[in-house]
Amino acid sequence: MINHTRSEDASHLKSHMGIYAAPVPDKALVNPSIGDNSKSHSKMGFNHPQLGPMLCPVKFLIKYNKDPTKEKIQAGSLKVTAALWPAYLYPGDSPGKDFDPDDIIKGLFRGYLLSCVCIFGL
Repeated sequence: MINHTRSEDASHLKSHMGIYAAPVPDKALVNPSIGDNSKSHSKMGFNHPQLGPMLCPVKFLIKYNKDPTKEKIQAGSLKVTAALWPAYLYPGDSPGKDFDPDDIIKGLFRGYLLSCVCIFGL
């Protein structure tokens, strides 16, 4: 019963993720859309132009679009593990923008995506 409920909650969240992942959903949603019920995952996760930086480990974020870091993550040669906090956990106009590498706890779990998802779950 619990697994079914959790699965059902997650499937409802997925259809709204395009709204929640957008920093200012009143102005623009993520593009390309991720809520189109497509079975293809080719434009999801690190392959999505807006979701990729959100999932990127925050310590690699500055380099993410400036060098081969993005390609290394997508190719799997740079491993993303649970020990590397993703940018969406930190605050900023874009996720992780306010990350302080000298104090990794500062701002942790204050990202706007977490607030949106928490409100969804209530």
